[in-house]
Amino acid sequence: MIDFILSIFSSVLQMDMRDHHDIPFALPLLMACFVGGTIGFTIVRFIGNEQAEDRRQMLDRENKS
Repeated sequence: MIDFILSIFSSVLQMDMRDHHDIPFALPLLMACFVGGTIGFTIVRFIGNEQAEDRRQMLDRENKS
């Protein structure tokens, strides 16, 4: 998985991400922020969808009663 992510960033940034001499100092921090933000955004969207579905189910049960 790490090799896959490094290969994507290597092709996008046109530098060898496996060679530590070729990487600017702050680039791993930026990469971690990008990956973490993407994962966090995805998780928050799924949690929000689950809460909305639970709310709809609860309202449907109340309306049927």
